[in-house]
Amino acid sequence: MGEAEQVTSKEKINRIIDNTLLKKQIGNNYKSLEQQVYKIIKDKIVYRELKPGERIIDKHLAEELDVSRSLVRQAFNILEKEELITAIPRSGFYVREITKKDIKEIYNIRRLLEGYATELAVPEVPAEDIKEVEELFKQAKEDLEEGEVESFIEADTKLHNILTDNCKNERLKKMINKYQSHYIFYRLVDFSRLERAREAYHRHCEIFEAVKDKDVELTVELIEEHIEHARDIIIENFEDYTYGN
Repeated sequence: MGEAEQVTSKEKINRIIDNTLLKKQIGNNYKSLEQQVYKIIKDKIVYRELKPGERIIDKHLAEELDVSRSLVRQAFNILEKEELITAIPRSGFYVREITKKDIKEIYNIRRLLEGYATELAVPEVPAEDIKEVEELFKQAKEDLEEGEVESFIEADTKLHNILTDNCKNERLKKMINKYQSHYIFYRLVDFSRLERAREAYHRHCEIFEAVKDKDVELTVELIEEHIEHARDIIIENFEDYTYGN
Protein backbone atom coordinates (compact mmCIF):
# COMPACT_ATOMS: atom_id res chain seq x y z
CA MET A 1 0.00 0.00 0.00
CA GLY A 2 1.43 3.40 -0.99
CA GLU A 3 1.88 6.28 1.42
CA ALA A 4 -1.00 8.32 -0.01
CA GLU A 5 -3.36 5.36 0.09
CA GLN A 6 -2.32 4.60 3.69
CA VAL A 7 -3.16 8.15 4.78
CA THR A 8 -6.49 7.98 2.98
CA SER A 9 -7.30 4.68 4.69
CA LYS A 10 -6.66 6.11 8.16
CA GLU A 11 -8.82 9.14 7.36
CA LYS A 12 -11.60 6.80 6.22
CA ILE A 13 -11.37 4.77 9.41
CA ASN A 14 -11.91 7.90 11.50
CA ARG A 15 -14.78 9.10 9.28
CA ILE A 16 -16.53 5.73 9.31
CA ILE A 17 -16.19 5.45 13.08
CA ASP A 18 -17.51 9.00 13.56
CA ASN A 19 -20.47 8.33 11.27
CA THR A 20 -21.26 5.05 13.01
CA LEU A 21 -21.23 6.68 16.43
CA LEU A 22 -23.43 9.52 15.19
CA LYS A 23 -25.99 7.10 13.75
CA LYS A 24 -26.03 5.16 17.00
CA GLN A 25 -26.60 8.31 19.06
CA ILE A 26 -29.37 9.55 16.77
CA GLY A 27 -31.06 6.15 16.69
CA ASN A 28 -30.56 5.35 20.37
CA ASN A 29 -33.46 3.11 21.45
CA TYR A 30 -32.22 2.61 25.00
CA LYS A 31 -34.94 3.87 27.33
CA SER A 32 -33.35 4.10 30.77
CA LEU A 33 -30.52 6.40 31.77
CA GLU A 34 -28.58 3.35 33.01
CA GLN A 35 -28.77 1.75 29.58
CA GLN A 36 -27.75 4.96 27.84
CA VAL A 37 -24.67 5.38 30.06
CA TYR A 38 -23.68 1.77 29.44
CA LYS A 39 -24.10 2.15 25.68
CA ILE A 40 -22.10 5.40 25.46
CA ILE A 41 -19.17 3.94 27.41
CA LYS A 42 -19.31 0.74 25.39
CA ASP A 43 -19.16 2.71 22.12
CA LYS A 44 -16.13 4.62 23.42
CA ILE A 45 -14.37 1.27 23.91
CA VAL A 46 -15.57 -0.43 20.73
CA TYR A 47 -14.59 2.50 18.51
CA ARG A 48 -11.29 3.02 20.35
CA GLU A 49 -11.95 6.46 21.78
CA LEU A 50 -10.79 4.63 24.89
CA LYS A 51 -7.71 2.63 23.86
CA PRO A 52 -6.78 -0.94 24.86
CA GLY A 53 -4.88 -0.83 28.15
CA GLU A 54 -6.09 2.68 29.00
CA ARG A 55 -7.30 3.36 32.52
CA ILE A 56 -10.90 4.54 32.70
CA ILE A 57 -11.93 6.60 35.70
CA ASP A 58 -15.55 6.61 36.85
CA LYS A 59 -15.35 10.16 38.20
CA HIS A 60 -14.17 11.59 34.88
CA LEU A 61 -16.82 9.74 32.87
CA ALA A 62 -19.54 10.76 35.33
CA GLU A 63 -18.56 14.41 34.95
CA GLU A 64 -18.37 14.13 31.14
CA LEU A 65 -21.81 12.48 30.90
CA ASP A 66 -23.32 14.55 33.74
CA VAL A 67 -24.49 11.45 35.63
CA SER A 68 -23.72 9.89 39.01
CA ARG A 69 -20.62 7.77 39.59
CA SER A 70 -22.87 4.90 40.66
CA LEU A 71 -24.42 4.78 37.17
CA VAL A 72 -20.96 4.64 35.61
CA ARG A 73 -19.97 1.88 38.05
CA GLN A 74 -23.05 -0.11 37.06
CA ALA A 75 -21.98 0.18 33.43
CA PHE A 76 -18.45 -0.92 34.38
CA ASN A 77 -19.83 -4.09 36.01
CA ILE A 78 -21.68 -5.04 32.82
CA LEU A 79 -18.71 -4.23 30.58
CA GLU A 80 -16.43 -6.34 32.77
CA LYS A 81 -18.75 -9.33 32.27
CA GLU A 82 -18.65 -8.67 28.52
CA GLU A 83 -14.83 -8.80 28.67
CA LEU A 84 -14.44 -5.23 27.42
CA ILE A 85 -12.87 -3.88 30.60
CA THR A 86 -10.93 -5.44 33.44
CA ALA A 87 -10.67 -4.49 37.13
CA ILE A 88 -7.24 -4.49 38.73
CA PRO A 89 -7.32 -4.53 42.57
CA ARG A 90 -6.11 -1.29 44.18
CA SER A 91 -5.58 0.22 40.72
CA GLY A 92 -8.94 0.62 38.99
CA PHE A 93 -10.62 -0.24 35.71
CA TYR A 94 -8.81 -0.58 32.39
CA VAL A 95 -9.92 -1.21 28.81
CA ARG A 96 -9.15 -4.86 28.23
CA GLU A 97 -6.24 -5.49 25.89
CA ILE A 98 -7.03 -8.00 23.17
CA THR A 99 -4.37 -10.46 21.99
CA LYS A 100 -3.81 -12.55 18.87
CA LYS A 101 -4.86 -15.56 20.94
CA ASP A 102 -8.15 -13.80 21.74
CA ILE A 103 -8.74 -13.12 18.04
CA LYS A 104 -8.10 -16.75 17.13
CA GLU A 105 -10.44 -18.02 19.84
CA ILE A 106 -13.20 -15.48 19.17
CA TYR A 107 -13.20 -15.98 15.40
CA ASN A 108 -12.97 -19.77 15.65
CA ILE A 109 -16.01 -19.76 17.92
CA ARG A 110 -17.72 -17.28 15.59
CA ARG A 111 -17.14 -19.61 12.63
CA LEU A 112 -18.82 -22.51 14.43
CA LEU A 113 -21.75 -20.49 15.78
CA GLU A 114 -22.47 -18.48 12.63
CA GLY A 115 -22.09 -21.59 10.52
CA TYR A 116 -24.82 -23.27 12.56
CA ALA A 117 -26.97 -20.12 12.59
CA THR A 118 -26.63 -19.93 8.80
CA GLU A 119 -27.72 -23.55 8.45
CA LEU A 120 -30.87 -22.77 10.42
CA ALA A 121 -31.51 -19.35 8.85
CA VAL A 122 -31.15 -19.81 5.10
CA PRO A 123 -34.52 -21.57 4.61
CA GLU A 124 -36.19 -18.91 6.80
CA VAL A 125 -34.87 -15.62 5.36
CA PRO A 126 -37.92 -13.64 4.17
CA ALA A 127 -38.18 -12.06 0.72
CA GLU A 128 -38.15 -8.52 2.13
CA ASP A 129 -34.77 -9.13 3.76
CA ILE A 130 -33.40 -10.49 0.49
CA LYS A 131 -34.65 -7.43 -1.37
CA GLU A 132 -33.16 -5.03 1.19
CA VAL A 133 -29.73 -6.68 1.12
CA GLU A 134 -29.78 -6.82 -2.69
CA GLU A 135 -30.31 -3.05 -2.84
CA LEU A 136 -27.50 -2.49 -0.34
CA PHE A 137 -25.08 -4.55 -2.43
CA LYS A 138 -26.05 -2.68 -5.60
CA GLN A 139 -25.28 0.61 -3.88
CA ALA A 140 -22.07 -0.81 -2.43
CA LYS A 141 -20.86 -1.83 -5.90
CA GLU A 142 -21.37 1.69 -7.24
CA ASP A 143 -19.69 3.29 -4.22
CA LEU A 144 -16.69 0.94 -4.29
CA GLU A 145 -16.11 1.90 -7.91
CA GLU A 146 -15.93 5.51 -6.67
CA GLY A 147 -13.53 4.57 -3.87
CA GLU A 148 -16.09 4.72 -1.02
CA VAL A 149 -16.48 1.82 1.40
CA GLU A 150 -19.19 2.88 3.88
CA SER A 151 -22.16 1.34 2.05
CA PHE A 152 -20.32 -1.96 1.66
CA ILE A 153 -19.73 -2.12 5.42
CA GLU A 154 -23.47 -1.52 5.86
CA ALA A 155 -24.28 -4.31 3.37
CA ASP A 156 -21.85 -6.69 5.05
CA THR A 157 -23.34 -5.99 8.47
CA LYS A 158 -26.89 -6.46 7.21
CA LEU A 159 -26.06 -9.77 5.51
CA HIS A 160 -24.60 -11.20 8.72
CA ASN A 161 -27.54 -9.83 10.72
CA ILE A 162 -30.22 -11.47 8.59
CA LEU A 163 -28.52 -14.83 9.01
CA THR A 164 -28.30 -14.42 12.78
CA ASP A 165 -31.75 -12.88 13.20
CA ASN A 166 -33.53 -15.60 11.20
CA CYS A 167 -31.94 -18.62 12.88
CA LYS A 168 -34.96 -18.94 15.22
CA ASN A 169 -32.71 -19.80 18.16
CA GLU A 170 -32.51 -17.06 20.80
CA ARG A 171 -29.74 -18.70 22.83
CA LEU A 172 -27.61 -19.08 19.72
CA LYS A 173 -28.16 -15.40 18.85
CA LYS A 174 -27.06 -14.35 22.34
CA MET A 175 -23.92 -16.44 22.07
CA ILE A 176 -23.04 -14.89 18.70
CA ASN A 177 -23.77 -11.37 19.94
CA LYS A 178 -21.59 -11.75 23.04
CA TYR A 179 -18.49 -10.87 21.04
CA GLN A 180 -20.21 -8.59 18.55
CA SER A 181 -18.29 -5.59 19.88
CA HIS A 182 -15.01 -7.12 18.81
CA TYR A 183 -16.31 -7.90 15.32
CA ILE A 184 -17.55 -4.36 14.74
CA PHE A 185 -14.26 -2.60 15.29
CA TYR A 186 -12.17 -5.00 13.22
CA ARG A 187 -14.78 -4.93 10.44
CA LEU A 188 -14.53 -1.14 10.24
CA VAL A 189 -10.73 -1.12 10.24
CA ASP A 190 -10.38 -4.04 7.81
CA PHE A 191 -12.94 -2.91 5.25
CA SER A 192 -11.85 0.72 5.31
CA ARG A 193 -8.93 -0.47 3.12
CA LEU A 194 -10.36 -0.03 -0.37
CA GLU A 195 -8.69 -3.04 -2.01
CA ARG A 196 -9.64 -5.23 0.93
CA ALA A 197 -13.24 -4.00 0.73
CA ARG A 198 -13.37 -4.77 -2.99
CA GLU A 199 -12.05 -8.27 -2.41
CA ALA A 200 -14.52 -8.86 0.41
CA TYR A 201 -17.37 -7.50 -1.72
CA HIS A 202 -16.99 -10.37 -4.20
CA ARG A 203 -16.87 -12.93 -1.38
CA HIS A 204 -20.03 -11.49 0.13
CA CYS A 205 -21.81 -11.49 -3.21
CA GLU A 206 -21.14 -15.23 -3.46
CA ILE A 207 -22.58 -15.72 0.02
CA PHE A 208 -25.62 -13.60 -0.80
CA GLU A 209 -26.33 -15.49 -4.05
CA ALA A 210 -26.22 -18.76 -2.12
CA VAL A 211 -28.71 -17.31 0.40
CA LYS A 212 -31.00 -16.19 -2.44
CA ASP A 213 -30.83 -19.70 -3.94
CA LYS A 214 -31.54 -21.16 -0.47
CA ASP A 215 -28.50 -23.38 -0.91
CA VAL A 216 -27.85 -24.19 2.74
CA GLU A 217 -24.72 -26.28 2.28
CA LEU A 218 -22.98 -23.77 0.02
CA THR A 219 -23.91 -20.78 2.20
CA VAL A 220 -22.53 -22.47 5.32
CA GLU A 221 -19.32 -23.37 3.50
CA LEU A 222 -18.86 -19.82 2.21
CA ILE A 223 -19.67 -18.10 5.52
CA GLU A 224 -17.20 -20.30 7.39
CA GLU A 225 -14.49 -19.66 4.79
CA HIS A 226 -15.18 -15.91 5.00
CA ILE A 227 -14.83 -15.87 8.80
CA GLU A 228 -11.61 -17.89 8.65
CA HIS A 229 -10.20 -15.51 6.05
CA ALA A 230 -11.18 -12.46 8.14
CA ARG A 231 -9.47 -14.03 11.17
CA ASP A 232 -6.25 -14.59 9.23
CA ILE A 233 -6.24 -11.03 7.82
CA ILE A 234 -6.73 -9.54 11.29
CA ILE A 235 -3.95 -11.64 12.81
CA GLU A 236 -1.62 -10.76 9.94
CA ASN A 237 -2.28 -7.03 10.48
CA PHE A 238 -2.88 -7.26 14.23
CA GLU A 239 -0.69 -4.39 15.49
CA ASP A 240 -1.85 -1.95 12.81
CA TYR A 241 -5.53 -2.90 13.11
CA THR A 242 -5.56 -2.84 16.93
CA TYR A 243 -3.33 0.10 17.75
CA GLY A 244 -3.10 1.99 14.45
CA ASN A 245 0.66 1.60 14.17
